[in-house]
Amino acid sequence: MAITIRSLLTSGPVWVPLTTGSSARLSPGQTSGELPDVVMAGNAQADGLREPGVIDVETVTEAAEGAPPAAEPAAATEPVRARKRSNSAG
Repeated sequence: MAITIRSLLTSGPVWVPLTTGSSARLSPGQTSGELPDVVMAGNAQADGLREPGVIDVETVTEAAEGAPPAAEPAAATEPVRARKRSNSAG
């Protein structure tokens, strides 16, 4: 089964330790990609982030066989940042 992790913070990033030894960095309001559910199984540090409402873990439901695929949500992974303007007149 797959899960996604969503940051519920309004400011600052959050690092979510995974049982694989790696971690996921999420910006405020960002949702991770699909991860296997074992990365959160028995993870006391991640549970410490879930209880006060810093992150939310959701189970990804797979579409029923024969059903049309759901529309992809808008890309919410990383915001697009404007480029810096150069001060030179060219």
